[in-house]
Amino acid sequence: MALLNPAVLLQHNLIKLPAVITRYTPDLVLEQLIAVGLNHLMATEIAQGELDFLQRKMATVNITDLNFCFSTTLLGNKIHVRVPAREAQVTLRTDQQALLEMLHAEIDPDTLFFQRRLLITGDTELGLELKNLIDRLELADRIPSALMKLISGIHSRQQQLAAEQAD
Repeated sequence: MALLNPAVLLQHNLIKLPAVITRYTPDLVLEQLIAVGLNHLMATEIAQGELDFLQRKMATVNITDLNFCFSTTLLGNKIHVRVPAREAQVTLRTDQQALLEMLHAEIDPDTLFFQRRLLITGDTELGLELKNLIDRLELADRIPSALMKLISGIHSRQQQLAAEQAD
């Protein structure tokens, strides 16, 4: 029996990593990870008041293919996250592929919205403000390089699988 190359094995299973993390990581840990990450990535926007529209308003992000939702709000100068999601004024619903495409600047939120790959339900005005904020941010430049490399690996593997399925 031939031994599998660990790098090849990792590459083939990399696409499953987000689902494993969101399924098996305790909610409290996910809350802290997401909150710390969002507060770090958006520190400038928080300090400049660009997220004030979210002050004491709850927004839910639903990543459908991961069967994962979280809610977020701004309280004072800090983003707070709740897992599982709480009742919210607005919900943004999309899938992992669309998020990765936005992160890699391959598609913008407006295009996803008009393709119905980014759905906004509830308070439309609040949802559009969130969508526009996402559109303005260049998060890929702010994410630590090691994490961005992992995210890019997941995205590349998704693209490979999509190309193989198209053939």
